Amino acid sequence: MTQRIRGITDEEATGPVKELFEASNRMLGRVANLQRILAHSPHVARWFLPLVAAVRQPTAGAVSDVRLRNLAVLKTSILNGCRY
Repeated sequence: MTQRIRGITDEEATGPVKELFEASNRMLGRVANLQRILAHSPHVARWFLPLVAAVRQPTAGAVSDVRLRNLAVLKTSILNGCRY
């Protein structure tokens, strides 16, 4: 599948988007590709970050087993034809 919406790079990020990327790096250790795409609408991206952190990061409240979360990510990727 070809990416249709280009994600915002770290160099392009300014203002609220730059703050969002910095928060993502603090919370998750990186800025996910989906977060970069959602950053075209900072209000949506700002809502999405805490959700991802709560689902994936034990320090942010995640209660599911790491192995189970990783299996869910892999299954979703396979079903959607993701190549990475």
